[in-house]
Amino acid sequence: MLVIMGATALAAAAVLLLALGSWWVLVPVLLVHALGTLLVLGYTLRRASQAGEKPDLVTEARVEEERVAERRRARRQRPRDREVFN
Repeated sequence: MLVIMGATALAAAAVLLLALGSWWVLVPVLLVHALGTLLVLGYTLRRASQAGEKPDLVTEARVEEERVAERRRARRQRPRDREVFN
């Protein structure tokens, strides 16, 4: 994706360069593009770090086993509905 965006920025700079006849146009266009890229990457990395950490497999298995055991206990303690026939 970055290569595509870089190629687009270079193409836009080339069009401006040919239209204005000045090579100095290339520098600001590439700087603006680099700034935008850095902002997007910074935001993406910040959001990715907020997602939280995933526990290791042993901890994950232990937590799942505790959930299953808790459901079994709750099922045993809950009064069962029985249909009454008159």
